[in-house]
Amino acid sequence: MPMAVKGKVIAGKPPIFGPASARAALGMEAETYVARAGEMMNRARAIVKDNRIQAIGLLEAKRFRLCNHFSRYQIFKHTQIFDPVIEHAPASSKVVARAMKIDCIELGEIFSRYNNRWLGLESNNWTNYRQDMLLTTEMMQESINAEIRAIRQILMISSLYVD
Repeated sequence: MPMAVKGKVIAGKPPIFGPASARAALGMEAETYVARAGEMMNRARAIVKDNRIQAIGLLEAKRFRLCNHFSRYQIFKHTQIFDPVIEHAPASSKVVARAMKIDCIELGEIFSRYNNRWLGLESNNWTNYRQDMLLTTEMMQESINAEIRAIRQILMISSLYVD
């Protein structure tokens, strides 16, 4: 197997994510997705923490936008980060990328179930919704924060991956 040194390939094909600038661009895109999701959740959490029951319609629209944002982020991660690692990286990295992809799918399903659970939310369910929303968004934020740390590591060591 060819060896890479500081992002330069001694023999063989270039690193799977390309030059350092391409890896940096992937990292920035992932960071942007996570930052935007955090902003979206924080804004919705502020409404819920303030007990703005009259904002139920707004919260539903915000959930749909966040659900769509998470879907776009999932597609990005799978196609641009996880799948290339699974296809081209050493076995140990493939295991990590597969596990991250599975975790990502499970997280998406958790959020989708949460979103579906509160379709047509009415004010008499506010207390249950409020508790569920705060717990779910906290868990989602913790999960995407952990995930972005792992993505940073994947991108950092990817200069060593060669086809």
